Amino acid sequence: MLIYLAMIDSEEGKSKFEIIYGTYKNLMLYKANEILGDVRDTEDVVHEAFVKIVKIIEKIDDPKCPKTKALVVTIVERKAIDLYRKRKRRGIVSLDEDYINAPSPDPIEGVHTKTDLAAAMASLPAKYRELLMLRYDSGFSEAEVAEIMDMSQENVHKTIQRAK
Repeated sequence: MLIYLAMIDSEEGKSKFEIIYGTYKNLMLYKANEILGDVRDTEDVVHEAFVKIVKIIEKIDDPKCPKTKALVVTIVERKAIDLYRKRKRRGIVSLDEDYINAPSPDPIEGVHTKTDLAAAMASLPAKYRELLMLRYDSGFSEAEVAEIMDMSQENVHKTIQRAK
């Protein structure tokens, strides 16, 4: 954790990061391992996610709010998916290949809501849902969403248009 703290200039940012690290580290490890199924890759992904969080620490208002939790989970999931896709392109086969290729249950699909908007959101692919939630629920600008998701701002804009 000292490496990450050395990357942060302000004391407020350091205290926010310490809270985020202590609160969400195990959740991040769990989410990354759920996608990758490999301890070493999981640790690498969580490290990359923490580096990303350090870069945007000043934009985080409350480290223990649900928006921060969603942001942290989204970042680690995106990093894990990126590594998984990279590994898949290279043809590296994990011993747990059957587990990795198994369709994961989508928690939003099981939600029964009364509104058409919630049903429409639940039917969207995960990428569209994540971008819409970051943009409109969490209140990040398209530039901030692009930085968080490692996408270009134009790509974020177009993807949000498609999601709508």
